[in-house]
Amino acid sequence: MKVLLVNPPYEGNINTWTPESTNRAIGAQPPIGIASLAAMLEKEEIPVSILDANALSLGRDGIKDAIKKERPDIVGITAMTLISINATAVAKISKEVLPEAVTVIGGPHVTLFQKETLASPFVDYAMDGEAEYTFLEFVRAIANGAPVDDIGGMVYRKDGGVAANKIAIVEDLNSLPFPAVHLLPLDRYSLANARSPFGSIVTSRGCPFKCCFCIRGPIDRFVRFRDPLNVVDEIEYLIKDFKVREINIRNDTVTVKRTHMSGICEELLRRNIKIGWQGPTRVDCVDRDLLFLMKKAGCHTVRYGIESGNQGVLERMGKGTSLKQIRDAVQWTREAGIEIMAYFMVGYIDETEEEMMDTINFAREINPDGAIFSIGTPLPATDLFKKAVEKGLIDPNYWNEFVTGKRYDRAPYLVKDAEKWAKKALWSFYFRPSYIVKRLRKIDSWDAFRKHAVGAYSFLRFKMNKQEPLTN
Repeated sequence: MKVLLVNPPYEGNINTWTPESTNRAIGAQPPIGIASLAAMLEKEEIPVSILDANALSLGRDGIKDAIKKERPDIVGITAMTLISINATAVAKISKEVLPEAVTVIGGPHVTLFQKETLASPFVDYAMDGEAEYTFLEFVRAIANGAPVDDIGGMVYRKDGGVAANKIAIVEDLNSLPFPAVHLLPLDRYSLANARSPFGSIVTSRGCPFKCCFCIRGPIDRFVRFRDPLNVVDEIEYLIKDFKVREINIRNDTVTVKRTHMSGICEELLRRNIKIGWQGPTRVDCVDRDLLFLMKKAGCHTVRYGIESGNQGVLERMGKGTSLKQIRDAVQWTREAGIEIMAYFMVGYIDETEEEMMDTINFAREINPDGAIFSIGTPLPATDLFKKAVEKGLIDPNYWNEFVTGKRYDRAPYLVKDAEKWAKKALWSFYFRPSYIVKRLRKIDSWDAFRKHAVGAYSFLRFKMNKQEPLTN
């Protein structure tokens, strides 16, 4: 029984929160989720390979050739809602090449769109939730010709309809083997502000916060943490076996539990591990002492989801933070010697021009080392989507039709001239003489110069993503 796990290309993500040019400058990230599935299979000596079509820039023909070469019995495809059409396209390609191969789609998309996922005749099964154990059981069942009805997290056709078992959740993250990153094209990954090669890890799963614009399923409310010893073991493994020079933590919020973050830092220091790292968090989940400890343990950049420079908009977003908390966190982070990447959003529902201008001015005031300005998008199953429907700003069936390929138009913007304001925010922040001089002073290598040049070019070439998805 041979398994191929596929990360589809990201082309066609017209609903992205960031411009096409910025996405390209940021670079491709390793698909840690399917690498974790692969590790579970390898542990049981089940042959498995990974095709990262996104990192390899593969189109339809490239994917078809790779499947022909691998000739798998099972093709597992990860899907995110914004590019789910590409996942079903990969399933179709698989069936064209190997009609007898079993196709299965997993990922966060399935939780929201179970029936829609199986609406494609080229998708045999789907998986809801965290699939490490589910997928292993599934492969065994297919190999033995056994039913999948009693496997947690399985979504399947039954009696002319779609049946779904209880969502799968991995309660003990320490029980999972380290992701099989050796199966990935490691030379194809990059991060705008990271030295290469870098390693990506997850130290916890779940997020307890309730931002109105963020997709959050039932599984996301269940916050779980890896033991700090287990986390640092993986970091040592990545350094030793893959010579990584930096670690990118991919959690939603790395400091959601202070003692967990401090435990990781203290273990890094105890083992005298010299490695730079970065990760995302919130301004209300840090304090001065923790930031100084993080810096001592190698943290060089913190990514803050700030979103708005207007208190009323922050409250409408459900952020639960204040402008004072933002200013304090930025000051503490700067005092600790950690760089700041700030994420802002313009064009939120009911946002006025004055409120958007507040965000632009606030970004200049707090002056982070980098900033990304996204546009408010009513993503499925969010409070923002519900409010947009109530106000008649979006068709209530938009996402159901979008993910099944019945429409290809972008979700409507929630305020007039949203793209104009996003571009204004970028230019206002990045093309200040003081900012340009500050960044030039930090260039200390050819790699840093190249990344700065690519980043600058991406802003000059600002345009929203209008690439076509794979033909489904």
